[in-house]
Amino acid sequence: MIAFNDLTWLHGKPQGQGILKANPEDFVVVEDLGFAPDGEGEHLLVRILKTDCNTRFVADALAKFLKIHAREVSFAGQKDKHAVTEQWLCARLPGKEMPDLSQFQLEGCQVLEYARHKRKLRLGALKGNQFTLILREISDREDVERRLQAIAAQGVPNYFGAQRFGIGGSNLLGALRWAESGAPVRDRNKRSFLAVGGA
Repeated sequence: MIAFNDLTWLHGKPQGQGILKANPEDFVVVEDLGFAPDGEGEHLLVRILKTDCNTRFVADALAKFLKIHAREVSFAGQKDKHAVTEQWLCARLPGKEMPDLSQFQLEGCQVLEYARHKRKLRLGALKGNQFTLILREISDREDVERRLQAIAAQGVPNYFGAQRFGIGGSNLLGALRWAESGAPVRDRNKRSFLAVGGA
């Protein structure tokens, strides 16, 4: 795997430095589904605000609270754990009364709103994410300001880091083992990563 510092710099090698994600509040992600809940159906869309919480952990806690199997709670995408993130979870509740989520208690997590919806929220079924980043202890501020202007005008490559490959490349190794074995993927969450096309 290529080290991050070995990648090509579109706007030249940076002169300035700073600290990214010193605190969870320094990295904010707001999910935009591109649609609103339709107010009816067997699914419950739940918009949550979480700080320093793993998406799957929160989804599992919500499933436990609703007394449903964890596989009945889906989401459009995993969000960074060490951040403040706002995202939607979807719980399948056919024939069940509307729950009172004001009683859902989980450290670092807050329910912002919830409503019924006709369709399951699937992986990738979102318009996009809005990111707000805070850099601390910036050196050579003039270079950083110049670079930000260039990025605003010309964009930046969409590199992704080692987190996409799992701890120690475990996701990549698991995918390689799966491809070599030809066996079906039994885990629904892992199977969804193999889906091709839109939601």
